[in-house]
Amino acid sequence: MYPAVIDNSSPPHSCHCEKGMTIIELLVSMTVGLILITAAWSFIVTQTTNFEENRQVAEMQQELRWAMQYVSEHLRLAGNAVPSTSGWQVIENNDGAGGASDSLIVMGSYRSLVVNTTQTMGNEGAQIKVSSTDGIGTGDLIVISDGTFSELFYVTDIQSSHLFHAEYAPYNDDNKLINRYTEGSTVTVVSHYSFFIATDEQGHPNLMTKTQAYPPQILGGDIENFQIRFKMKSGSWQNTVLSNEVYDIRQIEITLRARSPKPIKNYQDPIYGDGYKRLELKSIVIPKNIVVI
Repeated sequence: MYPAVIDNSSPPHSCHCEKGMTIIELLVSMTVGLILITAAWSFIVTQTTNFEENRQVAEMQQELRWAMQYVSEHLRLAGNAVPSTSGWQVIENNDGAGGASDSLIVMGSYRSLVVNTTQTMGNEGAQIKVSSTDGIGTGDLIVISDGTFSELFYVTDIQSSHLFHAEYAPYNDDNKLINRYTEGSTVTVVSHYSFFIATDEQGHPNLMTKTQAYPPQILGGDIENFQIRFKMKSGSWQNTVLSNEVYDIRQIEITLRARSPKPIKNYQDPIYGDGYKRLELKSIVIPKNIVVI
């Protein structure tokens, strides 16, 4: 019996089938990755820009709607409680030259506040006694009427139940009333509103409003243009009205133009050549107290 022979001439061979990425494959992967990252970033930037644009447009719409509603309501009530014989021009428009914004003055009663005198005036002096001074303040305009006569005065002081008055054109130039009003005469608060465009310290144009008693306040932000037109009894349209034409007004057209608070990225206005986006709103108002159908 022969011993087993072990053949060590061919040692076992170990095979590791591993293969790394080539430079070309790595470059291709990096390029694809960069393309995807660029596309994702472009999408994010576009969405962000669109969101900002939509936000500013929504803000413009809100400012326009609120300002239009406020101006419309005051024009609709123009002349309320102001006698047509008072001589006061209850609607007055200063037409802006060369397309510049107009400025508008409107007068009427907007508070639904009426009180009565509680004693007959002894003379045409500088004060009247009323049933209540609640809701009446220094600086208010007052229409007093006994059903036959009506006058307008400016409240300079309030003491107890007495209203003191002074000059306010076109009447009361001597701080006295023309007539002596009897007990029970009506006293109505009216307001003298102004609307105009002004630029603030940050360079934003705003539609402003003020009364005879209060300083200007912002009514609509980033509103750059305000235009008024009047349709007259004759059917013609005109930009201003004289005092003797007010009661010939049949319709009033209001136009407001707003611009975005900030320039929109990659946007150029086709008319103005800047980066601000603009919206325009128009409305027609029929003033109820001066129109005779």
